[in-house]
Amino acid sequence: MPSWPDTRPDGVSIEELPIEQIDELAPVWNSLREHHLTLAPSWFPAPYDAAESWQRRARQYRAWLCEPDSFVLAARHDHQLIGYAMVHLRDGSPTWPFSERAGELETLAVLREKRGRGVGRALLKAARDRLRALGAREISLHLLVGNQSAGRFYDRQGFRPFATWLTSSLREDGESRHM
Repeated sequence: MPSWPDTRPDGVSIEELPIEQIDELAPVWNSLREHHLTLAPSWFPAPYDAAESWQRRARQYRAWLCEPDSFVLAARHDHQLIGYAMVHLRDGSPTWPFSERAGELETLAVLREKRGRGVGRALLKAARDRLRALGAREISLHLLVGNQSAGRFYDRQGFRPFATWLTSSLREDGESRHM
């Protein structure tokens, strides 16, 4: 992988993380999970505990990493994992000719105490470089409603709103107000 001396914070290395080391991501995932819990609407159900949440997410990561050209980039400082980007490829839009292959940034997470220091920007740049090398011409992600700091970060990185992801309960009693 190329180096990024102008975009990486001092002492931070970025490397691809093999699937066998996926559980190293758990503390960073749980840092992101804790942040998301502060943003969740009041009508959301109670969250899974940290261990269950990680087991569910790790299962998704392992499945995505079995797909061709999927990858996890890990950011380390003094050998400590402080952030990561989980990316997989998907088909491009059937409606608009953006690209035949698109990157989906499933997670970009940095430990809370390391945020605001350029680690996320360095991970995103590395993910973009890797996706370009794989022939992708776009990258997309889901942003949790209310996550204004992440929204500002992604806006500065050139992301623009494209679609809104909606959710509704499928309860049999016809309840449709909230989940």
